[in-house]
Amino acid sequence: MPTNIPASLTKDLALTIYNAGFALIQEIRSIPPLSDDHIIYYSDVPQRIESNSVQVKGLKVTELTYEYDLMDRLKLLEKYVGHQIRIVNKKTGEEKTYLLLSVQNGLVLADMLTREIVLDAEGEIRLPDGPEEVMLKPTLVWRFEEQTAEDVRVTYLTRGLSWEADYVAQVRENDFDLTGWVTMTNNSGMTFDDATIKLMAGTVNRAPIRMQKTMSFEQGAMAEVEPERQAFGEYYLYTLPERLTLENRQQKQVQLFSAYKIKSHTVYEVDAYSAHPTVYLTFRNDAENGLGFPLPRGRFKLYKENPKDGSSEFIGEDYIPHTAAGELVRIKSGEAFDVTVESDVVAKYKKDGYEYEEVVYLIRNQKDHPIELIINHGTSYSIFDVVESTHAWKRKDNDIQIFVPVPAKSEVKVAFTIRYDRRKDVKVN
Repeated sequence: MPTNIPASLTKDLALTIYNAGFALIQEIRSIPPLSDDHIIYYSDVPQRIESNSVQVKGLKVTELTYEYDLMDRLKLLEKYVGHQIRIVNKKTGEEKTYLLLSVQNGLVLADMLTREIVLDAEGEIRLPDGPEEVMLKPTLVWRFEEQTAEDVRVTYLTRGLSWEADYVAQVRENDFDLTGWVTMTNNSGMTFDDATIKLMAGTVNRAPIRMQKTMSFEQGAMAEVEPERQAFGEYYLYTLPERLTLENRQQKQVQLFSAYKIKSHTVYEVDAYSAHPTVYLTFRNDAENGLGFPLPRGRFKLYKENPKDGSSEFIGEDYIPHTAAGELVRIKSGEAFDVTVESDVVAKYKKDGYEYEEVVYLIRNQKDHPIELIINHGTSYSIFDVVESTHAWKRKDNDIQIFVPVPAKSEVKVAFTIRYDRRKDVKVN
């Protein structure tokens, strides 16, 4: 009789959840007295386990089978094809014995007394002891040679677990308070009770998964437990401070961090096609701002306090990528409807082998306070120069960038002339 090692024998459980929808599970279970047949049923594993990722310490495993085709009525009957079953008439209690020939498209039976073929006999079907073991839940079936420790340590990957970050910012004029949350989703087919949970931020490459039902097996080492908020190779690892239970088909949200009075700056940007500037909230991810650690990618929600009544209003949201410490973070809030922009190419001409474009931007600021606006003007050719401009400019990604201070309740004109040199050929190897 095989030995069962269920989840009730778990002594420790740890999950490392990745952004890409999978997790590394590490668990320790007590080993009960083992049977002489050298077969173990390691039950209570996720339906979406990657069986070819399993590592074991404490048992010298030589073969592994993943039983994931769980039982239902049809599958159960299929196991009795070629075996005798009994059908009891519910009204009279009469019982007959049949040989089960097929279960596809109804029962096909052979009467054991008359040898007649019977189709879809009515009554209560009673099955004898199973011709083979019936698996009611996902189970790893191991054949082992010997036990090498008191406990078994098992590590494996499973699909169906994911996490994402959510940020909530309470914005003021020159700073904001920030709370980071993490939302974990479990669709793995299993509940994880009282687990240490770690979150890996970053993009981990995965090869295409091929499920293997039976495989030869080699032992591997367990990964070491990592401390909270740690650089881990090319990635970043967060360890939640308390053990949690993550139910199957459940989302759970816990606070990741909080920071206060983060210095920020509001930036207005336009291009040649803008009628109103796009508004960005920018801040530096550094220790001076109470941050200075990598921010995992996620959704960033902005709220602003109404000074008249102290209420909070939603003013926009954006996604941020994985952001390293020290980097500038830009959150797109929306458009400023009380700042309008008109742009036009007022002249085009050729002179001395060059092509010229004269560009004008008219910016009207109806706000009660001044703003700094950034013009990002795209160019039609990479070899260019600005020969005249009302404002200082710089080259950025082969475009023209101009910073324009715009006083409150005023209009500012920006004019510049671009000179293109199309006489030069650029070789591309």
